[in-house]
Amino acid sequence: MATAMFDLNMGINREPPQVPSTDNVDYPRAASWANANLHEVLKDEKGRQLLLVFLHSSLAEENLYFVESVKQVMDEKDPLKKKDYFEEFYQKYSPCVNISSAATQAIREGAQQPDPDMQAAFGLAYREVNGLLERDQFPRFKRSEVYLSYLEKLLPRAYAEKWANSFEALLGNQIGRYYFRKYLKSIRAEENLRFWEAVIEFRQTKNNSSAMLSMAKNIQRQYLVEGTSHEVFLAFGIRQLIEKRIKDDDIDASLFDDAIKHVEKVLKTEPYHRFINSEEYKNLLHKLK
Repeated sequence: MATAMFDLNMGINREPPQVPSTDNVDYPRAASWANANLHEVLKDEKGRQLLLVFLHSSLAEENLYFVESVKQVMDEKDPLKKKDYFEEFYQKYSPCVNISSAATQAIREGAQQPDPDMQAAFGLAYREVNGLLERDQFPRFKRSEVYLSYLEKLLPRAYAEKWANSFEALLGNQIGRYYFRKYLKSIRAEENLRFWEAVIEFRQTKNNSSAMLSMAKNIQRQYLVEGTSHEVFLAFGIRQLIEKRIKDDDIDASLFDDAIKHVEKVLKTEPYHRFINSEEYKNLLHKLK
């Protein structure tokens, strides 16, 4: 059971973080954050700041502050400084971060020791909160308006012009997919692209892991079950093979390969050409330098 210790009103009030400037940032650098892991983005000053803006908008910025503070205190040798961190935790982070009862108990036990073992006290809480950032909040950041708006400011017009002659360039660009998806939504035909994006995220997950199996089942439920509101229409044989492999726990990055080929073929025909001739695409080109 997740708990937050003490009064929720004890949380710290922070000024809203500012969106970082685009000075000295080029499009490839910012675009690379979409394929990086959480800790790679945190090493980039601009990437960390933009992630913080998103977390603030999601009421989750204390998760990042907590994870960073724990990393700093893990190697502390001074017992007094260790005890000070427990006080900091109770005042700043406890009201805001959700951790299990086991993690809460480990922190309480550590706080009672004259020279606490910080790994024993905060290790589980760190793994839980860091895991939440990695599995949920960071992936949502990469799909967020905060990130995409920042990318659009940096997008060279030449990149967008390539989309008119290359379907692959369109799908390979985050802003291209964003505008293509908006257009597809306006004609009530966005399911194929959303499925494609879900599979790309699935392929980035560690092979044969529990996370990959869970994601595969979620994709199946959302897009491949007959009658679902987001159903993607596939040949019976393709759908049947995917169902069998999931049932047999035969999961790797190739699971949806045949489905993706079919979806790309569908998207590349009429929807793609209609988008390239749409006002949405023309207006974007007009905005770009």
